[in-house]
Amino acid sequence: MKNIIAVDIGGTNSRFAHFTIDDDGALSCVARLKLKTASASSLDDLIDKALAPGPIPAVADWDTVVLAVPGAVKENTRASLANVPWDVDVSGLRAHLGGTGIFLINDFVAQAFACPLAKRLEMETVQDGVADLRAAMAVVGAGTGLGHCALLAADGGDFLALPSEAGHAAFPFYGKTETAYRDFLMERTGAEYPYGDIVVSGPGLTHLHAFLTGRELPPKDIVARITPESETTILFARFYARACRNYALTVLALGGLFIAGGVAMKNPFLVVNDHFRKEFTESGHYGPMLKQIPVSLMASEDSGLWGAANYGMTKGKSRQRTGNR
Repeated sequence: MKNIIAVDIGGTNSRFAHFTIDDDGALSCVARLKLKTASASSLDDLIDKALAPGPIPAVADWDTVVLAVPGAVKENTRASLANVPWDVDVSGLRAHLGGTGIFLINDFVAQAFACPLAKRLEMETVQDGVADLRAAMAVVGAGTGLGHCALLAADGGDFLALPSEAGHAAFPFYGKTETAYRDFLMERTGAEYPYGDIVVSGPGLTHLHAFLTGRELPPKDIVARITPESETTILFARFYARACRNYALTVLALGGLFIAGGVAMKNPFLVVNDHFRKEFTESGHYGPMLKQIPVSLMASEDSGLWGAANYGMTKGKSRQRTGNR
């Protein structure tokens, strides 16, 4: 039996999970732990806190470690993290743990690797469809920003993740109301151009509600006040669907599109509605194709941990095939 330690580091919370792979190749989660990221002064300190008496096994029992982080990963070793006061460098951890396989990946690569485990995870259907198992899958998720990643099936049961910074691509607006909102957003944020991170995100929900109502509220207070037919809900659903449609068309996500991130996970009504579905399939040329793409909402906060564990399992198989320990 192999042990995988999955770590999902976030700006607020860092989650650890102990997974096992049995002799039949089945992946199981046997323990979880959540820590406040700000309670640690470094990655090493965070791991030390996780190893205090609790459910995570001693490092001697670790076969594979996968750390998912909110930032661009350089040389599979280093990353500067968004909303975390310290950077990550796993070179010291690799030296200390010797034969343990240690992988550092972007948090949306982890979310992408959760997509093939859809039957194991809690999901909510946004749009029915038929997945093409040979085609790309894609995940889009709104939280503090707007994450994207695509996943392609490769030979030998492996997968190839295609990380993206599409959240910083220009976001399209059209019509009088949306154009007025674009101008409001540019003045309010001082941004040089409108982009996904400031439109389809928690902060984006605050910006939109302020434009429509004149009331300045944090996202948690907004969702407590609006209804499925509020103007804020309708426009935010359309913007979210537009971001998903654009990415689905960009990578041809005929294998399925998955929605991740805390904004929709905690408030499913923002995407599970006809306004989202109509906007997602609005395309003069490719509407019929878009209507065939299954769209699912990842409804579990542990999806990143499962994806990180799946990444570790598939990369472990690759190392065995190549004899690279």
